[in-house]
Amino acid sequence: MNKIDQLNYNQLKVFISVYEHGQSHQAANELGMTASAVSRTLKILREIFKDSLFIRRASGFVATEKTHQIIPMAKALVEQYQQIEEQHSVFTPAESGGQYIIHAYDEFVYAVKKVIRDDILFEAPNLRFDVRVLTHDCSMELANGDMDFVVVYEGFNGKNLNYEMFSETDSLYILARKDHPLLSQTLTLEAISHYPCLEIDNYDDLTCPLLVNLCREQNLTMEVEGYTDSLASAMRLLSESNAITLSCNQFTRQFVKMLPQIQYIKLPDNLAQKCRIRRRENREIGNYILFGNTNNSAAFNWVKSKLICGLEKEWRLASDE
Repeated sequence: MNKIDQLNYNQLKVFISVYEHGQSHQAANELGMTASAVSRTLKILREIFKDSLFIRRASGFVATEKTHQIIPMAKALVEQYQQIEEQHSVFTPAESGGQYIIHAYDEFVYAVKKVIRDDILFEAPNLRFDVRVLTHDCSMELANGDMDFVVVYEGFNGKNLNYEMFSETDSLYILARKDHPLLSQTLTLEAISHYPCLEIDNYDDLTCPLLVNLCREQNLTMEVEGYTDSLASAMRLLSESNAITLSCNQFTRQFVKMLPQIQYIKLPDNLAQKCRIRRRENREIGNYILFGNTNNSAAFNWVKSKLICGLEKEWRLASDE
């Protein structure tokens, strides 16, 4: 008996996901399923196609020749299903499932998790989120759909990439240990140049810290203490040295208020404007949600709007403190 007529949308999604990841647990995470549910679906698919479809190896699943033949047709069918889903399905948050992968600068991670907990899971408890600290340029992963959202304070340009601003970057701050001599001085480039700069840099897209570059333009020498992508490490290093760091993030300032050994001072507007101009030479600054073109489902767009609105609200609250 031919069982092809039993094939359905969800089975095809599992089939494609296992093919692309080569691991049943990764497919389960992507689809918001359990590993056992993926295994059951693979068993049904093997019966439908009368083929093992995937051979288990130590490195993961290896597709059979029949799987390679079926995959292009399966992807075409899923694309058609997705068009119907996007254009005609009614999205109900409480009934929606699936997993979203979000990478964010260290300073944004807590705010992202707070928005997920308070604003998203409250309405859509079956959604799952994997939130990680961003440590590299993620343009390719976003464009390919391997990552759903990225939260940063710069806009990215690239094929199949989109970004929406959830708040502007306005004030900039110098962070240093509580008894640092710079905190009691008038902030000028000459005064700043006397102390080493610790750069909180999530990936190496600047050849030199902004403050160091500004000092060089005025024939001043500012040493570089080092680089870190960890906010916690940066605060510990600042508390034990004369180093200072520059921050444009209200969530960072909010975090610093809980650390008695660290203080902050607002950078004068003229210096802040110079920093913003220099930073825009590389990327448009602001606070952004980045995402690709691969997913236009109602659920994806709902999560995106919740993240944007929630982070805008959290940024406003942090700015008012």
